Amino acid sequence: MAMPKGSMMDFKQTSNAINKTWYEWFFEPIEQADFLQREDDQSKNLKAWCGLIGSVGCLLLLRFFFLQNEQYRLINLFEFLQLHAFSFKLQACISDPLGRLTVWAFGCLLSYFIIPALLIWLVLREKLCDYGFRFASFRNTMMFILPGLIGMAPLVYFASTQVHFLQVYPFYEPCLDEGIGTWFILWELMYALQFIALEFFFRGFMVHCLLGVMGAWAIPVMVIPYCMIHFQKPFPEATASIIAGLALGWLGLKTKSIVPGAILHIAVAWSMDGISLMRKGYFY
Repeated sequence: MAMPKGSMMDFKQTSNAINKTWYEWFFEPIEQADFLQREDDQSKNLKAWCGLIGSVGCLLLLRFFFLQNEQYRLINLFEFLQLHAFSFKLQACISDPLGRLTVWAFGCLLSYFIIPALLIWLVLREKLCDYGFRFASFRNTMMFILPGLIGMAPLVYFASTQVHFLQVYPFYEPCLDEGIGTWFILWELMYALQFIALEFFFRGFMVHCLLGVMGAWAIPVMVIPYCMIHFQKPFPEATASIIAGLALGWLGLKTKSIVPGAILHIAVAWSMDGISLMRKGYFY
């Protein structure tokens, strides 16, 4: 039985309205980014230079002074500056696996948050909230976090079946005989804090500094160094970081906040650590 002509027209109009609404909803942050690129803002070149050069400097600092196998450079630096007491304490700290991870987490906080925040305040004379360091609405947060977690769950579970995954995660592995203890919980809290700093650096500082001169192209440009920091991770994770970087960059523009991305990142990371420990026999 054929659909009446009037009903067919109503159906097409409804379908077109839904498609238009979805299109506008998805591309709204991209169009807003492109609008910023077209604006005649004299400060956008300074922001771009600050974002690019500042990001390179922060990544160099983190890579060559705070990665676990590079922390001897910090000791050499303290010795060169005649800060022997700091050098001695640092040597004692990095002699322990958790100590090395603590130094790395501090390096992430310094490179990903403290230095970029100082550049925003002192050089650009702007507010952190303009770079995504603000809370998103509860509705927006849940709207993206729940589907994100559901979509990531099977991927995390599949990754946990790979030998390389179990060799990498968790970064800090407690003694099996003692089980999960206070030190592991403290480490996971530090781990979460560095993810907040990481989201601010890539989805906040880098993207917002480049929006004025690059528009929405700031997101794929940000993904390049974001992927590169995953080069020491398992190949599937490094590859997935490209898709994740694009999605989190879009999410940051859509919600105008790094919080939903940070929550997703922390939830996935904690899940990966938990599943890894489960497979290694920590929970039974």
